[in-house]
Amino acid sequence: MGYRPVCVAGDPLDYFLQEHDEEHRLRIADVVIRENKSAKELFSRLIRLATASPWSHSALVYLLNDPHQGYDNTFLIEVTTKGARVASWRKEIYPFKEFTIGIKRLNVDWYAETPYEKSRHDPHDPEDTHGISYLRHVRGIALDHINSLYDHKTVYEMTALYAERLAKRHFGSIPGVADAAAAIADLFRKWDEDSDTATNMLHFICSGMVQYSFFEALRRRIINDLAIPEHQDAAISNLHNMHRVLFRDDPEGIFAGYVQGVQSGKLDITTPVPGNVLDLLKTATPADFSNSENLEWRYVIRQGIVWRIDKIAGEYEPHDEEEAAVLEMMRPEQ
Repeated sequence: MGYRPVCVAGDPLDYFLQEHDEEHRLRIADVVIRENKSAKELFSRLIRLATASPWSHSALVYLLNDPHQGYDNTFLIEVTTKGARVASWRKEIYPFKEFTIGIKRLNVDWYAETPYEKSRHDPHDPEDTHGISYLRHVRGIALDHINSLYDHKTVYEMTALYAERLAKRHFGSIPGVADAAAAIADLFRKWDEDSDTATNMLHFICSGMVQYSFFEALRRRIINDLAIPEHQDAAISNLHNMHRVLFRDDPEGIFAGYVQGVQSGKLDITTPVPGNVLDLLKTATPADFSNSENLEWRYVIRQGIVWRIDKIAGEYEPHDEEEAAVLEMMRPEQ
């Protein structure tokens, strides 16, 4: 399978905000990844260098524009170094020369709807597609963490976790490097656990929040559906397909082991998620979303030009430098 970029618009603001009779060009819980070309953004440059990928930021589509209900803009949920927030679509993509945007979408054909979910579909609502209740749950989980602001210890902990992951990936063959990174991560993790913080909220780097939201929404729906006899078949099917909402590599089989443990009855899905599973989810990167086959490419916005990404059989040879540049943005990290 290959991808063919098709130039469809020269104004990304108008293209994604204008009304469309058949369907929205964006969908709730679409994953937005971004390249920040500003020379002042040192943190973005470090992420790109560490992950061998152009992408340094990610967000989740939260609310689609609907002028009839008073929403003249589309909004995203994102995490910055100052915490989680709702951001305007306009501000996410402008200025055009500074940002390149990628839009990917979870294919939910595998998602098993319950009889109740099926009964709630509205054929007159272009937003109402198969699996929409799950996708709305994903954005709800993300919204729950809108006040999960960073404190310094959490930033250090997350930095150490990322250092551990990158050290294992790039320097695993060098004796002591991965172990040193793991020791740093463990130190900051214990420091955070010993905190006297009154509430125990999860904190995320941007892509960690997105990855966690897809997982946690599905986990909670499975828990709820297992408790209702007529929903249990859907719950068991969705548990079997839980790997489809993991958008990063799992070299140690941590996520797979968790799902297998729940399926076998060794683990109770209603109890708190093990720390190593949370660490796996929290350390997802924007590069992971770009690489993931569980997320389908929909659009790339480059230099203010909107390119629709079509799937084709076989490889596609670009016709010009612009098409080649778009395809290069989609290339998996090496």
